[in-house]
Amino acid sequence: MSHQFATQQRTDTTILTAIALACLAILAACGPSRSATIDAKDTTSKRYNLTGRVVSIDKPNQSINVDGDAIPGFMAAMTMPYQVKDASILDKVAPGDRIKAEIVVGNEAAYLENVVVAQGAPSPKPTR
Repeated sequence: MSHQFATQQRTDTTILTAIALACLAILAACGPSRSATIDAKDTTSKRYNLTGRVVSIDKPNQSINVDGDAIPGFMAAMTMPYQVKDASILDKVAPGDRIKAEIVVGNEAAYLENVVVAQGAPSPKPTR
């Protein structure tokens, strides 16, 4: 009888192991949603205050070329394009405008948010 008991115990153990593995597979398949993963990436983003002058606007690529002032501890003063998430910003700025914005730097990309015109572009001097 002990042989029969040992065989039954191994069968029970095998069945319980199979059930546990199936449960783990189901939990793994039901892992965090893609939006939860994106939100987690956003929490690791760093933000830097940018001030600078708009050089040009590239609507097809949804970006603004900015002659930016130095950002201590992040980057030297330079002119470079910045993506914007909100395309409506492109209609609110013009070349020559001084802007303030936040550069959001994530794992995948960098872009501008909270873009505000600090000083409008100087008007062209009238010709005589």
